[in-house]
Amino acid sequence: MTASKRISAILLLSSLLLPACGASGEAETPVQQTAAAGTAAETAAETEPETTDYYAGIREAVDNADLGGYNFNFISYDDNGYWQIYLYVEEENGDVLNDAAYRRNLEVEELLNIKITQLRDGNSEGKFKNAIQAGSEDFDMLCFWAVGNYAGYISNNLVLDWKSLPYVDLSADWYNQTANDAYTIGGRQYFGVGDITFPVHQHFRLLMNKGLVTDLGLELPYQLVHDGTWTFDKMLDYISSAYGDLNGNGQADDEDRYGLGTNHAYSAAFVWNAGELQVYSKENGFEFNLMSDRIQKIVDSIVSFRSNQNVYYNDNGHYDPFWAGNVMFLGYGSDPLLLRDKEVDIGYLVYPKYDDTQEQYYAWSSGGMMALPQSCSDIERTGLIVEALSAASNKYVKEAFIDKYIENKILRDEDSVTIYRMMRDRATYDLSFNIDPSNKLTNYGYYGYFMQKQTTDLASYYAKNESKIISKYQELYDAAVNG
Repeated sequence: MTASKRISAILLLSSLLLPACGASGEAETPVQQTAAAGTAAETAAETEPETTDYYAGIREAVDNADLGGYNFNFISYDDNGYWQIYLYVEEENGDVLNDAAYRRNLEVEELLNIKITQLRDGNSEGKFKNAIQAGSEDFDMLCFWAVGNYAGYISNNLVLDWKSLPYVDLSADWYNQTANDAYTIGGRQYFGVGDITFPVHQHFRLLMNKGLVTDLGLELPYQLVHDGTWTFDKMLDYISSAYGDLNGNGQADDEDRYGLGTNHAYSAAFVWNAGELQVYSKENGFEFNLMSDRIQKIVDSIVSFRSNQNVYYNDNGHYDPFWAGNVMFLGYGSDPLLLRDKEVDIGYLVYPKYDDTQEQYYAWSSGGMMALPQSCSDIERTGLIVEALSAASNKYVKEAFIDKYIENKILRDEDSVTIYRMMRDRATYDLSFNIDPSNKLTNYGYYGYFMQKQTTDLASYYAKNESKIISKYQELYDAAVNG
């Protein structure tokens, strides 16, 4: 995992392992240089040959399917206008993504003779759990909010193993392979991430104020990204002379000019985007990657933001100076549609590699998780519907999502589109951000601690928490293999 020595703990459990099912393996997707335009139907035609059969793996089942008008019901959080998943749409309205989702659903409904519905609810998780515990089948799939600790779904045996589903090919392009690996414990995969929830499994990125970069006499760093040489040190070079006391009060405040805007969460993201995931699910337990020479160097680097005059650090408003046009780079992970009305000329950048030894960029992600209820009585029906919807989402929604960004002036140049495609292809999931029985690693807790306390004493903090982390994950593993 790292070029330097890593201190890791591996749980070797003596219980019999459940056999692993299905195949996985991540393949690089070529980065496309331009985005298609027009309707979702035009996009599908332009980006895929007309002869592509998205249902080839389930063609015989699809051709012979008649599910009798079954109502496949999603339940999801109440999005309040943001982080819309487009699971269900009532009609076409001219919006690229809306219409793509509508056509996807219509196609799958006609293929399988089903109806697709959705309940958005502020207590979606509670209702989902209650339905399972009552043995009802009110909901066929839960789509989660991006941030949360979902270990209880495993320990309480609430969700179905994705690898048990007939027809579902988890190695297909419409499933995220790193999520498949991360959410597999003891041979069972408890959560999925795929193109059904494509609009919300977003990744951490840097936004760039292109005008400010050029005003300071610098070249836009797009070519560095394309060349694979966009590193942490290069980013520091860019921001090294950005600070300006714009209001002339002799104090660094939110009205001044900075090179980087960040908080504890977006600073912690530099560790994940350096390829250092916290926990790896292994065949016989877990491997912990929480302390090493390389991780120590990264922690040293991000904590130094707190004393760097060129960095605006604020846990409660680090976006604001960027919207005002006074920050060069900004850590960002919120809904991209929030950017559509911003006057700043925005460019999209991947988080930099930490150093030259890092082989590729990573795009750490946490959203788009899906769960299926353990109370499901017909896994053949569920498997067929899930696979058809996943394939159809790849067919219709994936490119339409890019089109919507362009339509709303979020991706404003070809380089941003190209880099965004690359980031989407490299969306990387870490088990511990959303599944953490120790409550020490989830929600930026581990690296956020160093940022907020302004300490770099990684060894002491790890030693203090090591035994609890290991024991709690062992309990989770026991529950998974014996559930």
